[in-house]
Formats: sequence, C-alpha cells, structure tokens
Amino acid sequence: MMTETTIGAIARLEELAAWHRINASHAGATWVWDARLRTAEELERRAADLRAKLRSAREPAQAA
Repeated sequence: MMTETTIGAIARLEELAAWHRINASHAGATWVWDARLRTAEELERRAADLRAKLRSAREPAQAA
C-alpha cells in the first residue's frame, strides 16, 4: 500500500526536476543544458508514474 512515503517521494522528484530545469539555464555548455532538461523530464515522468499508481491504489477503496 502506498503511504506518506510515496507522497514524499513524489514531492522530492518534483523538487529535483524543478532544480534541474532552473539550473539548466545556468549551464555553460549546450550538452549540460540538454542533460539537465532530460533529467528533469525523466524525474517528472517518475513522479507522474508514482502519482498514477497512488491514484489507482485509492480508487478501489473509494468505490467500496
């Protein structure tokens, strides 16, 4: 069962993604900028996946 730990993990992934997006603009090299944006996108995908799993885990309980 998903718990507050999952909610905390989602928040942390979103914070890390935001950090990478913000710091991409400070990158001195194009490859660093690209890498930070790709990392941000991956972290956002992982957060979205966890959020979807959390939502689906809650649905059966709400239907009962």
